[in-house]
Amino acid sequence: MISIKKRKPLLLLSHHLLAAFLVAALLTACSATKEDAVRDMVAPDQESYNIYVFWDGRITDYTELINEMLNVINSEAALETINIHNMTFISLGDQTQKYNYKELFDIEQSPTIIVLDNDGVVLQTNDPQDIFQVSE
Repeated sequence: MISIKKRKPLLLLSHHLLAAFLVAALLTACSATKEDAVRDMVAPDQESYNIYVFWDGRITDYTELINEMLNVINSEAALETINIHNMTFISLGDQTQKYNYKELFDIEQSPTIIVLDNDGVVLQTNDPQDIFQVSE
């Protein structure tokens, strides 16, 4: 019986190590990549664009940012040259997001604007006026 008691902790330890290894493997396998995020963010068809506006959630005035972006995409120049399918605002402080956009896209400033066509990222900028480069 003494030998059985000595083996039980070793058996339990090996089960704990196995469980820890499996959890680590699952976490590694489930880590979101930039490619995963881009795949979810791309525009649905050719000749259209999705715009994502990332802001710090604190310092940048959200209302001012929305107005600035709307002025750009609703300008005559943008309406004539850029087919915008969707524009999404994402707070970098929102921990409920599917991806860690700040890390995946190396976002260091607010706002950061990412424009995607149906293949991937075509522009990453901090200046809303740069959106006009997409149509060039």
